[in-house]
Amino acid sequence: MLKYIWALVLVILMANSQAQSTSAPYIKGIVLDEEQKPIFGASITVVGSKSSTVSDSQGHFRIHKDDGHEHMVLRVSALGYETFEYPIHAHDGELLKITLRTYAEKIETVAVQGTREEQKSAIRSSLSKETIEASKGKLAAEVFANLSGVSLLNTGHSVAKPVIHGLHSNRVLLLNHGVKQEGQQWGMEHAPEMDPFTADEFEVIKGAQAVRYGADALGGVLIARSENIDPNAFKGRADLIGQSNGRGGTANLQLSGGINSIPQLAWKAQVSGKKLGDIRTADYNLGNTGVQELNFSGQLQYRRNNSFMEAYYSRFATELGVFYGAHIGSVEDIYARIEHGEPFEKYDFSYAINAPKQRVDHQLGKMKYQQQFDSGLALEAQYAWQQNHRKEFDMRRAVSDDVPMSDMVLTSQALDLILRYKNHSVGLNAGTQVNNNVTGTGTTPIIPNFDSYNLGLFGIHQFQWNTLTLEAGWRYDFKYFDAAGYRYRFNKEEGLPEQYLLEDTRQFHNFSGSLGVVYPISEKWQYKSSIGLAWRAPTANELYSDGVHHAAAIYEIGNLDLKAEQGVKWVNSISHRAETWSLTADVYGQLIHNYIYAAPNPDSIRQTIRGTFPVFSYAQVNALFYGADLQFDWKVIPSIKYSLQASLVRAKDQSADTYLPYIPSDRLQHGIQWYFGKSDAAYLKLGHEFVAEQKRFEAGTDYTSPPPAYHLFNAFITQPLAVGKQQLHISLAVENLFNTSYKDYMDRFRYYAHRPGRNFILSLNFKF
Repeated sequence: MLKYIWALVLVILMANSQAQSTSAPYIKGIVLDEEQKPIFGASITVVGSKSSTVSDSQGHFRIHKDDGHEHMVLRVSALGYETFEYPIHAHDGELLKITLRTYAEKIETVAVQGTREEQKSAIRSSLSKETIEASKGKLAAEVFANLSGVSLLNTGHSVAKPVIHGLHSNRVLLLNHGVKQEGQQWGMEHAPEMDPFTADEFEVIKGAQAVRYGADALGGVLIARSENIDPNAFKGRADLIGQSNGRGGTANLQLSGGINSIPQLAWKAQVSGKKLGDIRTADYNLGNTGVQELNFSGQLQYRRNNSFMEAYYSRFATELGVFYGAHIGSVEDIYARIEHGEPFEKYDFSYAINAPKQRVDHQLGKMKYQQQFDSGLALEAQYAWQQNHRKEFDMRRAVSDDVPMSDMVLTSQALDLILRYKNHSVGLNAGTQVNNNVTGTGTTPIIPNFDSYNLGLFGIHQFQWNTLTLEAGWRYDFKYFDAAGYRYRFNKEEGLPEQYLLEDTRQFHNFSGSLGVVYPISEKWQYKSSIGLAWRAPTANELYSDGVHHAAAIYEIGNLDLKAEQGVKWVNSISHRAETWSLTADVYGQLIHNYIYAAPNPDSIRQTIRGTFPVFSYAQVNALFYGADLQFDWKVIPSIKYSLQASLVRAKDQSADTYLPYIPSDRLQHGIQWYFGKSDAAYLKLGHEFVAEQKRFEAGTDYTSPPPAYHLFNAFITQPLAVGKQQLHISLAVENLFNTSYKDYMDRFRYYAHRPGRNFILSLNFKF
């Protein structure tokens, strides 16, 4: 496969260099908005000619000037702006300055302004470029965990799921390049199948965002997207990252540009790979915890006049081992290991990935079309296809370990249509999902086959009175669910389990809505408030699970009596932006009726032919979540910067007035950054993370008490070096600087092992 990728890259490079070798007279210009900020991707056309191009990220463009045509009509257009069309007289060397106006109209006392940002009142947080660069090579969830209000639910070292305000899995929606990520994400040990190298921007929306993004987004939305491609410049980056813990590393290559013969067309190609061996805690190796990946993606963008088209495809393929010590043979052994808190065995380091293990292949493709009409109307249409193929392997007795214990293929299709007019948007979301268990495993699948169909209609409306912005949204969703598969039930008379065919059809539908305000208190202070209604239908695993979740090393039991969750979330945010310091404080509360969760049952252990496992059963209660997030940045002096993040979550079962399990404990991260070079690209950062002991839990409801609090210290230094006209960035990071031995309450393997020890990471990044 790699040789075909490299052949394609070489063909693109040759075509690009050949196209750039030609020369002709050019007209140069810059496209700006009314605030004199550059507009990227504006379409520039000479009327009556074939000459056309698009503006780059700085708003600049150059366009071929036909011989003898000094007087011409230039048409400039961009999504969200009025089309500029005017006769010009351009001399060689002259820089044209073109200003585009946004669509605007006033109705009585309400000022209605066209905008390209939906849900202005949503409480958002995004990562800085520095943080994104420092996170290269990490898991997708670990990158998102740098955002304020986002934490992690771990299953060992190589599996991590993002948590927003105590909610995770199907209550957190991940937008991967504008597509709702659809995988077997219902499992605690099923991490988001996404390569972070494909994205340039990472963002979290913390409200209940069911209106725009559909059911399931009770906790919030995580967004990973790439920057628009500049067709006027050939660019690339190469990353090489090595780490001591795991004795392996990651490599990434990305190329982008355009072809002068088709100036409106931009392309990007990317490939990455990872290879790590067994991870080590502060005191011992974790046997069979290696991982390997091979991922690639491709993207095409085409702009012409007021239209934009995009095609995107990515493939994420990973194989990862599951810690040997989590699969235990007897009831006596599992209690002994939990009491001991770490493995009895000693494991030598190895790169081998043996059963038990996971192998996941996720493909995503999309086609997107946008059209801006002269009337101010804008249309957006997107079709997306995804296929998630998951195989889980275990140590087997009767057949080879290479035969999976579980083999599932989930195929999803989605169609999104959005019509925007000034400050109003209406849209339609339609989707299908088909989950098939591949035969030949010799076991009963943990979840049955199912088909799911959903349809959603929504609208978002923005109004502005002077400086106050009001935003309202509505949505209706309908979901049809059909499941069929063999299950087990206990025969009381014979005292043995018996198999039966389960056939179940369900329908869910509901309304949801949102209301938000944005009020600039002053030039530097802003207040936002957003309240949202959201709901979520129970998933296949919550309803029908009956088997070993092998990567999480638990036995999971579903509940056929579960009803749909319904929640209301209110988030208030106040922020300050100044030259020397900035502050964002968010306070939230959320009521969830019929909240579904997997509760550990410490009085029950399930012994199977695959081993002995803790039992987790699904239950449903009325729950209350509330908490706060704080983000503070202070430029002490021009060369010294201090940053702080803090968050707390509280969650209770209102029905029984008890605490809910697996809720993140209070945490604080802060660090000081020293810029020692001539530019901001050279700096040293020292960081400290404190995670408190989770004392809000119910005694006797878990297999062991939450672990104690811990402190971690980290260091990071980066230095750019000039290589000709390009730059090579060299970075060194040290995680868990003092090799602290610790456990985290949000790690599902804390029963058996500690978290990773010290890790040195050396990164080389070359941009050209």
